[in-house]
Amino acid sequence: MITPMKKILLAGKIEDREKVLTVLRSAELVHVDAAVPEKIKIPEALSSEYEDCAQALSILSQLNKSSDDDLLETPGTPTRLVEETLLHNKNINELKNRLNLVNHELEEVNKWGSFGLKDLEYLKNEGINFAFLKGSFKNAEEIEAECTAQFFLSNKTEAVACFSRKEIKFSEKFVELSLPKREFAKVSDEIQTINKSIQDNEHALHCLKQRYADIEAHLKKLDNKKRFKEVETGVFCEDKLFVLTGWCPEDKTQDLQNKFEEAGISVGIDFLEPEEGDMPPTKLKNNAYASCLGPLLKFMGIIPAYNEPDTSFLFLTSFIIFASFILADFGYGLLLLIPLLVFYKKLLSKGYEPNLLKLLIFITAGTTVYGIITNSFFGKRLLSFGYDPTKNPDMILWQNLCFFIGAIHLSLAHILKIIKSPKNTAIVGEIGWLIFLWAMYGLICNLVTKSDFGFLEFSKPITLFGVEQAVYLWLFEISIVIILFFTKPSKNIFNTISAGFAAIASNASNMFSDILSYIRLWAVGLAGSKVAEASNSIGEIVAALPFVGVIFQAVIFVFGHLLNIILGCISILAHAVRLNLLEFSSHLGLEWSGREYNPFKENN
Repeated sequence: MITPMKKILLAGKIEDREKVLTVLRSAELVHVDAAVPEKIKIPEALSSEYEDCAQALSILSQLNKSSDDDLLETPGTPTRLVEETLLHNKNINELKNRLNLVNHELEEVNKWGSFGLKDLEYLKNEGINFAFLKGSFKNAEEIEAECTAQFFLSNKTEAVACFSRKEIKFSEKFVELSLPKREFAKVSDEIQTINKSIQDNEHALHCLKQRYADIEAHLKKLDNKKRFKEVETGVFCEDKLFVLTGWCPEDKTQDLQNKFEEAGISVGIDFLEPEEGDMPPTKLKNNAYASCLGPLLKFMGIIPAYNEPDTSFLFLTSFIIFASFILADFGYGLLLLIPLLVFYKKLLSKGYEPNLLKLLIFITAGTTVYGIITNSFFGKRLLSFGYDPTKNPDMILWQNLCFFIGAIHLSLAHILKIIKSPKNTAIVGEIGWLIFLWAMYGLICNLVTKSDFGFLEFSKPITLFGVEQAVYLWLFEISIVIILFFTKPSKNIFNTISAGFAAIASNASNMFSDILSYIRLWAVGLAGSKVAEASNSIGEIVAALPFVGVIFQAVIFVFGHLLNIILGCISILAHAVRLNLLEFSSHLGLEWSGREYNPFKENN
């Protein structure tokens, strides 16, 4: 459920502002909204220090584990550690850039081999001209020089060395080569020096990482200071008073007042009901089961708005069912479930989110149960019972089941919408849409699976008012009449009917596609089973190879099923989430436009 909130107006003396905010932060109850957002100002020095500290942590967190045994903790204050981290990282980047340039130079110098630049300098001082020309040996006679020598560069390129006291002339068939600025040995020495410097700086970073916890604690302190300044500068000030606005859980208002009484600080607090246009933060308070959805919502960055219904229980339950349909193999389920159960406490001790682990356990347990029902174990049929959704007649049964699940899922959305809606005649129109949904379900089953009302199997037509026709046709007629007259009822009958027609025209096709969309549960599960079967078949083929056949079979089995599990997990995020966030939410009118309740407090 969504915790009821009260809007806070807190007034106090400007001279007590810091004391008031300190008490407010220790209470950890108020989600503070800036009264004057444009006046929020963080000191530049604090902001810069915070960014540097965050960058230093990011640099250290990306370091690979060092094999050095002589790593010692770097001494110094956290501020000094941050400065050294950034400095060493800057040095490494500059050295690597220089290394790229020198390596490129080495490639050019390497073409000349062990070349004596000092000897050429001596010849130049003695008045002897020289040139090194790239070109075919057969054209060497066209070169005007007192002495020529043919040679190959290290890359087997033909070249001619020319020496003469007179000007050296050559045709356009030759290209003069630029001499290297340094000899091979000097370039190699610089590369070694640069690599040694990079290693020294990296070693220093690994020593700094031994103080990672201290830097992380420093970042939290800076974050607390930063948040305090945001709140402090965001209050409204006039004369000698300041006013702070925010939100507090309704059941915690007395606790907040008690905090100020205990601190002996005189403030004025007024608790107000949310007004139309307000956007209170959302604080979800669910049972242990529904709370398991929290990590998924956090991963997607969504939360219901304060005035929207909390569908955590329905979302989680349907998500587990949809995920089970998609993975669809009790071999996969057991492969993931057993390690989660065995290492559950160990994973908790390492800091893994308990709700995330429980969510994974629910999904893998559901997959195991579903796999037993469909008799699928790593793509093989091992049990003497169970359904096979890949073949008729079970295929038709499973398609009808998917449509039925979709109709139930969307019906729950409409029922919640009816409960949440104001109690007026418009509710009758919403009931009409609920009936229309089941009529559309019957139509889809009739078209896709050729069954009358699908999973419910109403095979006999019903006679009413002397007319005999299928159940879904009667539902269409009843729902359309209700929608026409109760979508937007008014005194003008023509406006009422036209509004009903407009609603049907805009929503009927969407309802058809939304129910039909649930067949993806069967289709994605079918695709996964075919991949599993293909992996097994290929493995059986290569198993016939002499000597290495069994090894190849094992490799293909592991790789094929591992790939299938990965694709299945991706499909869960793509399809199981979609059916909740798009199809279900659109029928409920849930926009997930909320903001999370984040009380002003000190992070530890």
